[in-house]
Amino acid sequence: MSKQDNHGRAAAAHSKATGSSYKTSRRWAEQGFISLRRPFPEHRDESPESAAELCVEATGWREAECLKWAEQGFISHAFPIPDASSAQQRHLEAFVVHVLADALRDGQLDSAVFGVTRLVPLPSYPVLYLHAGMADVVVSEVLPRYEAGYGGIRGVPGLRPSPSPQGGLELRLVGTGARIRLVSEDESWRPELPGDVAPGEARADGEDDQEVRQLWRSAKRMDPLEEEELRFWNMEPFTHRKEAIERNWLLSRLLRRSAIVNLAGKSHGWANTYTHAYEDIVVEWCCGEDPDHVKSKLFSSGLVNPPPGLRVAPEPNLTHPTTICFGSGRAYVRRLPDCTITEGSAERIRGIIRERYSR
Repeated sequence: MSKQDNHGRAAAAHSKATGSSYKTSRRWAEQGFISLRRPFPEHRDESPESAAELCVEATGWREAECLKWAEQGFISHAFPIPDASSAQQRHLEAFVVHVLADALRDGQLDSAVFGVTRLVPLPSYPVLYLHAGMADVVVSEVLPRYEAGYGGIRGVPGLRPSPSPQGGLELRLVGTGARIRLVSEDESWRPELPGDVAPGEARADGEDDQEVRQLWRSAKRMDPLEEEELRFWNMEPFTHRKEAIERNWLLSRLLRRSAIVNLAGKSHGWANTYTHAYEDIVVEWCCGEDPDHVKSKLFSSGLVNPPPGLRVAPEPNLTHPTTICFGSGRAYVRRLPDCTITEGSAERIRGIIRERYSR
């Protein structure tokens, strides 16, 4: 049975039970809020306004839409942000965070830490609104490419672009149903796909150690280099499967809470973000927002609440004031001491960053 048929059957069951129109129920099925296995909401709060408020704060999305989700029981006070609806979708979203954390470190504009200003956290796929000045670089960074000077591939293995009927750009993971949709805060944005240069470089160099090969141009299959990178990301052999699953849950959820993560760049406009291999993410800044305040907002948004049916055991060896854990999945959120950046210096740095995005 096709996915479209499944959507129709789930919509029919939901519509009959709730009185919602079939058209509305069908849209919710396509967005991932209901399915044949979950035709009815699992959580419904007596006061949906609280869940809606948390959703708006974490995502930057419209209050009316978040309230509608809460009234339907799609979100709740304990789970105010819709999770990705499949393991493949979480894999993609987590890898996007992993790539952008390293690629954009200390180089964001207007505190868009992952390049995202707000988002629509649909379970089937998120719609990410990109900072108008950063949009093309974000696209260039997440699409997979081989860089000889780096000695391997960068970007998300298996990610392929296609035009979106709703506007912007859709990025799909080869061989799966996982996808994200990118739009810009600039409504006139026409995505510019990368050429054979590294992001931020003005031209291609003919020397062998400067070779850049765009792997996303192979639309239907993955390059062996991509497959090798995926083995590292998946922490194969599968004795480490639990660690990969818990990391994907945490990083996917962080992407879906970008409006809170963006507090890290509030003072100067950028934050230092990076990863340790394929294991975690670090978000740090030098002054301004209290990290305990940021962590409190993340916890209130349900970041580390185990979803129904998933047993997550705490890792006692990972306990630290700067560490957020989801089982063995880790994120470090911290503020460094003694900021020495004057406002004049900050403006000069912001100018250098803007120049990178204008190339």
